[in-house]
Amino acid sequence: MIFAAPTFLFLLPLAGLPILFHLVLKQKKRTIVFSTLMFFHRVDPKLNTRRKIREWLLLALRVLMIALVLLALSRPAIRSAAGDGGKLSLVVVVDNSGSMSAGSETADATKLACAKEGARKLLSSLEPSADATVMLFVEDPLVAVPESLTTDRGALLECLDRIGPTEATGDAQRALAKAFGLLHGSTAGGGVVHVFSDLQRAEWSGDLKRFDTPDRLIHVYFHRIGASPQQGANVAVTGIQFPEQRLFVGQPYEVGLALRNTSDAAADVRVNCIDSRGERSTRSLSLQRQETATVGLSMTMGEQGHHWLKAWIEGDGFAADNAAGVGLFCEGMGTVQFIGEPIQFGVLPVALSPSGGGQLTGLVTKFSPSAQLDKGNPPVLVATTWDRLEAASGDSAVLTSYAEGGGSLLVVPSLSRGYGASATQELSWAGAGLRAREAYKSGVRLEVMNRDCHFWRQIERIVGDISTEQIAAYAFCPLDLGSGFTPLLGAGAGKVVLAHKSLGTGNIFVSGTAFSSRWNTLPLSGLGVVMVQRMAVGTGPVPDSQGGSPSRMLSLVAGERPEAWSAGAETQILSLTGDALEWKGRSNEVPAFPRTGVYLMTAGADKCCVSVRASDKEGERLFIEGSTVPVLGPIGHTVVSFDPDADYSQYHAGQARAVEMYIPMLLLLMLAMLFEGLLGASRFRSRSWGILPVFSWARRPCYESVQERDA
Repeated sequence: MIFAAPTFLFLLPLAGLPILFHLVLKQKKRTIVFSTLMFFHRVDPKLNTRRKIREWLLLALRVLMIALVLLALSRPAIRSAAGDGGKLSLVVVVDNSGSMSAGSETADATKLACAKEGARKLLSSLEPSADATVMLFVEDPLVAVPESLTTDRGALLECLDRIGPTEATGDAQRALAKAFGLLHGSTAGGGVVHVFSDLQRAEWSGDLKRFDTPDRLIHVYFHRIGASPQQGANVAVTGIQFPEQRLFVGQPYEVGLALRNTSDAAADVRVNCIDSRGERSTRSLSLQRQETATVGLSMTMGEQGHHWLKAWIEGDGFAADNAAGVGLFCEGMGTVQFIGEPIQFGVLPVALSPSGGGQLTGLVTKFSPSAQLDKGNPPVLVATTWDRLEAASGDSAVLTSYAEGGGSLLVVPSLSRGYGASATQELSWAGAGLRAREAYKSGVRLEVMNRDCHFWRQIERIVGDISTEQIAAYAFCPLDLGSGFTPLLGAGAGKVVLAHKSLGTGNIFVSGTAFSSRWNTLPLSGLGVVMVQRMAVGTGPVPDSQGGSPSRMLSLVAGERPEAWSAGAETQILSLTGDALEWKGRSNEVPAFPRTGVYLMTAGADKCCVSVRASDKEGERLFIEGSTVPVLGPIGHTVVSFDPDADYSQYHAGQARAVEMYIPMLLLLMLAMLFEGLLGASRFRSRSWGILPVFSWARRPCYESVQERDA
């Protein structure tokens, strides 16, 4: 026997209250003197015995009545597997993963439509008293499903109508564990689970960690829905490549969309794109069997804030793995602060911002005589000269703190008159030094060093092969570098002209050549402009694949949920593109995202832009064909082929049921009350006949005559 409200069982000792009252209220006999006992001798002695029996029966009935009340409140039930009688508990799991949006082999409809119709017929075949619920294989915050078993068939059928296709991969162990938990908590302590699914191998071939012991009170039926032959090749989105730099207004940025032809036939597709400004683009692409490619999607942001881009593929044979949402955060205008006079830096300020106001590059130039930085809005790049740093030693602490906090520092030779760098200059705090200037009338070629480093890889994505660039230096000061520096440009014979070093979360760039046509040909080449701009904006944080990141960007695959990135805070989710989702709750309760889109998560002052792409696993046409499902292990289960005309009532026989004992307990309580009333009434009738009743807990007088007292 099981109890739905076992708390009342702890109150069962209260059933002994009548006995307690009897023991407490019982008093000793007292003697009353009568002149004679002749009237009492006429009473039959057997009546006293019957009265005692009646009083003990009353006491027992009152104890039983209290016990029956408490047992009835605890809602007892008896488990049964006889098939008929009792209440059946049933959970329907509908597979709404991306693969279910493909066509089925048995009907002119999608596999998801077949699953919903089968679930509808199954629920309609249940007896009215059966407890049931509907669960989703992929969590969908737009579909409200019951949190417990219910007898409300109308609500369950309405829930089925709201289920729509997703672009996510389901979690079989999570869904089954939740279904088993509902059945274990039911009055029957078990029941039956019906799963309508295509049994895609990627979802149902997991390990057995959660289900390592059999459960005889639960049985699982899998209604396998076969897939129709796929028409044409399939191309899936397999990843998103975010810009690895800080984003400012006015600059064009490129987002990489990784694609793969997952089929054995060539595919000709179109890649479509739309951004938050309404700009559209289309690109045709041909992919051979199992070929991969990355498509660049251009985007320019005109204002500060969060922006989005939606990309999707057309022309292949399966649509649920074709889309991706990309969210980006634009910082607005960035400031480049020069410590010194404009004449000292040559064309460097113009290369960073032609107008100085940020109209073309999103970078604003600013000049100051000393290292006085705005802590509220720090510059993205600080440029200074070797001689100024050597003269103003007090600036070293400020600039070190700035770089360690994520800023970028560029140190170049000064172009002011009278500066010749005839002697060695050293910055001990930076670990670098500058030797005497060397001049070459005909110039010496500058060579790219460490081409595979992150700095050059970023630049090659923009300008292409940098080995073809011909850069000549007419004057330069070779660098003396300490540990941690990566040489970027050299003049041969071990002479380094440009180098980079990471410091904390920031960067230090040291140059032995000035940005002037009198020193080199960098101002005349496109490579020089790209180089200095990458120094300013190319060192921003990369979007994290899970958990909150300082870049305020997060990339997820449909079906995944973000981790609690702001512990304990209330989180709000708004949709920028994709599902019209508005959600608010605790950060550890954030739902999964079942479809592609871009969503803005806000927790207090923290904001995170979530980019969701379709799961590329859903295009795989690999399904479980046998009679066992690996994820269930020893749990009893049966795999049947989906039949749209099946009689689902045949599955209800022999399943674990519960026979409610609440009504029988109430009937026993009423019967006990009836007997208690009859015995109590007979006691009062005895008093009306002149017979003195003897109460087991009342004061009991003892009668004796004067003669007996004097004897």
